[in-house]
Amino acid sequence: MTAHERTGWRDQEISNRHRQWGFNCPSVDLDFVMVEYNFGAPVAIVDYKHHLSNMPVTPSHPTMKALGSLYGVNGKQLPFFISYYWPDTWAFRVKPFNERAREILPAESWDMTERQWVELLYALRQQHLSEFVYSKLCVELPPASEAA
Repeated sequence: MTAHERTGWRDQEISNRHRQWGFNCPSVDLDFVMVEYNFGAPVAIVDYKHHLSNMPVTPSHPTMKALGSLYGVNGKQLPFFISYYWPDTWAFRVKPFNERAREILPAESWDMTERQWVELLYALRQQHLSEFVYSKLCVELPPASEAA
């Protein structure tokens, strides 16, 4: 059963209706999940969360396990990341949430500048970042004192 709508941003009618489908049909509204893709093929799943988000996120949660178990058209597991962001500086704290993501970022979390994060997204696509885009990206890291 879906949890009750907390933000009012989503269509309440489908949320209410989904709850009628029973306990064995679980779902969850996610913050801002994006499928990063290249030429129509998915390359990663990213759940973006504001750094002030206080919702606990653990890899063992069924929702996280479901997102982390998705595969691309090539038969390989898609990397799944939680990416906390600071909109005043566009800094990121990226947490790998499945085996494939940990192959790419082998630590528990990575503090990145916007430039570093976007470079990684381009690398996942096997694309080159243009100088035009590169020059517009922020280069500040997240504050060390703020744990997401």
